[in-house]
Amino acid sequence: MNKHNLVLFSQNVRKNKILTDTILETQKNNADIILIQEPPQFCATCIPSHTNPNGDTPYCTSHHPDWVLFINSPEPKNPPWVSTYINKRVGKLRFSLCLDLINHRDINVIAFHNHWDTLHIINVYSDSNQTGLGVLRNNIRNLGSTIAMAGDFNLRDSDWDPNYHHHSNQTKDLMIIANSLGLELSPPSNPGPTRFADNLHETNSVLDLVFLSPNNPWFGQNMLAPELRKPSDHVPLMIWVGINNENVETVIQSTKKDSEEERDFIDEIKENTKSLNIWDITKFSRLPCQMNNCGTS
Repeated sequence: MNKHNLVLFSQNVRKNKILTDTILETQKNNADIILIQEPPQFCATCIPSHTNPNGDTPYCTSHHPDWVLFINSPEPKNPPWVSTYINKRVGKLRFSLCLDLINHRDINVIAFHNHWDTLHIINVYSDSNQTGLGVLRNNIRNLGSTIAMAGDFNLRDSDWDPNYHHHSNQTKDLMIIANSLGLELSPPSNPGPTRFADNLHETNSVLDLVFLSPNNPWFGQNMLAPELRKPSDHVPLMIWVGINNENVETVIQSTKKDSEEERDFIDEIKENTKSLNIWDITKFSRLPCQMNNCGTS
């Protein structure tokens, strides 16, 4: 399958697990990348731990077999505010989460390879104190070639919000950041509010933004998808990003189930496992070294 663009889906899900699971399932045949802001946060069942006799309770978010999850290392009192999912069908582009460029819970910098180029996509959540914006400003020199930046910027300005008649003090910073990355604000082809007010004392607003290279053939063609919004108060964004034409077809090699080859492999593993000397292991860290010898000859 040849790809000449990537389809991005971006939404603030307000920590709603059911909505996130629904997005992962319904977009698996449509989107290539899903950018989530305010991802669901929940604790999994305690797992055995060699340091905690009561077991560890890890932080979890939504998973799906068709998607690879990228998320900053979670901490119970400091959970991530963004998560990114890569559709396995485009795995040949070798996506990675670049914690060496920005390691912060409000920002995901995703790199991928397209022909000889390494390109970046940035998933942003910036709170009311504009923490995410500050992180981007302080790390802008670390970022290489970026083709898209999108998310919930929590920033109202008359430049993109017709219901707001003022300029924000942080808008200049945001535009300097975008310009440094070679990006410009890409307005949706169907303008409208991206966040619906929770009560009658507020007005609907535009907080979710998309920045693309002006050379992108789909610049200004991103769309709002209000019909997919609920139960979140944020409208999803559908974004198309042009890339160099590339064959992303993945060939999966596996042993045929119930074949003679599979039976021989299982028998070999059983035989090698019998020879493991587990009585001489003083540290669990030595076990993988012995296991590596299983199934090899």
